[in-house]
Amino acid sequence: MPDSPMALRRRALSFLLLFSLLPAATVKSAAATSVPLLIRELRGENGELLPVQQEVRNVLAYIERELGVSFDIRRYPWNRVISNARAGEGIVFGLSKTSERLKMFRFSEPVFASYVWLVTRSESSFAFADMRDLKGKTVGVVRGASYGDAFDAQRNKLFRVEEDVSSDVVRLKKLLNRRMDVMLVGDRRPQAEDVENRLNRILHEQINDVAIPEATHVSVMRKPLLTDELHFAALPGKYDGLMQQLDQVILNARKSGEFTRLLFPGK
Repeated sequence: MPDSPMALRRRALSFLLLFSLLPAATVKSAAATSVPLLIRELRGENGELLPVQQEVRNVLAYIERELGVSFDIRRYPWNRVISNARAGEGIVFGLSKTSERLKMFRFSEPVFASYVWLVTRSESSFAFADMRDLKGKTVGVVRGASYGDAFDAQRNKLFRVEEDVSSDVVRLKKLLNRRMDVMLVGDRRPQAEDVENRLNRILHEQINDVAIPEATHVSVMRKPLLTDELHFAALPGKYDGLMQQLDQVILNARKSGEFTRLLFPGK
């Protein structure tokens, strides 16, 4: 026998009452899980914190949607990123593999590659085939960054390093002032000419406190020092389940070409 209208109303009221008692449990589970994400900070000429590049933000937003999480982005200098990750604070984004780091962290599949380019004053360019060509030179690097095991093993042995903040403006000034012979610049662009054009625009458009002749420019060597694959990384045993899911999302996005579309819009 079908329920009476009164019984249907009672059932509806009971359902509403039960639902009203659930928000504390259901809203929390429905909301995206917050995951601390540690990223290297980038600073401008005056020490101001620069925003994460839009293309990288697009990649992170895509991964958030695919995983159903929300990244709590925390930005520190590289040394603090590493130390905080070792303490289990969160997952690192944008870390390259070295033998030392492989002892500390579980790495994801590579998300994208960054090319490490050698930049000189145009009148002081030199032929570069391998690390031996840096002998006796002063090489400008970002403080806390690694440029591969081979480079790190020769720091202040085969060549001297000049450590600095990540600001391109500050480092270009040092290059022009001969504080370094060559500076290393990481860039996702695979063509040296594109990187050279970007740096020369910065040179003539953003450096305003130094008189720079119009003919002055910098040169980017056509062979990069290395191709640096960047990963997520985490303390082993801390985020294993999430790291496994990350690997699948990354593999799917690379296969579909989604990362390429996000990182190089319009191409």
